[in-house]
Amino acid sequence: MGLRSGRLAAVVSTARIAAIACLALLPAACGRSDTMVGVEQAMSATGGPARLPPLKVAPPVGKPTVLFLPFSGLPVNTADDIYRRIRARADKEGLALVLRLEEPATYRVRGYFVALGGDASSVVTFTYEIFDASGRRVHTFTGQELSPQADGDPWSGVEGPTNEHLAERAVQAIKAWVTRAEP
Repeated sequence: MGLRSGRLAAVVSTARIAAIACLALLPAACGRSDTMVGVEQAMSATGGPARLPPLKVAPPVGKPTVLFLPFSGLPVNTADDIYRRIRARADKEGLALVLRLEEPATYRVRGYFVALGGDASSVVTFTYEIFDASGRRVHTFTGQELSPQADGDPWSGVEGPTNEHLAERAVQAIKAWVTRAEP
């Protein structure tokens, strides 16, 4: 193992540990500063509410549909690129997406991201929470993706192939879970 690959392994290892520690703090840091009162404000593992408001209109019966809520923790341009890639991948994979926030969906997905790294690379850690129509969290999955480039800002190298991998992994994991969850 060369000096460069040894440094890369050290950055990745350190980034993994830091990402796990930061992941729980991210949504809380980005959320409102209001004091929440009551037992009904139970918090999820990521620091966000464990429930979403229930849908006002029931989702259509039949093939399950999925709505991605706005992502947290990443730059808007990166979030938009990942979301566009998720839409394209979902279409190829046959995962039915609802594209408007005000329309009902069988499942709503909330995604949180953290990027850590340095001059050589970044590690993006992600968490997706899946909520049913009643607003109850029914599934959570996490993962990480290595971006082989960075420029001091860990998000600077998160583009193109990294975003494609993030989208592919999200669609595959959600499709596998939704398919398993079908009656």
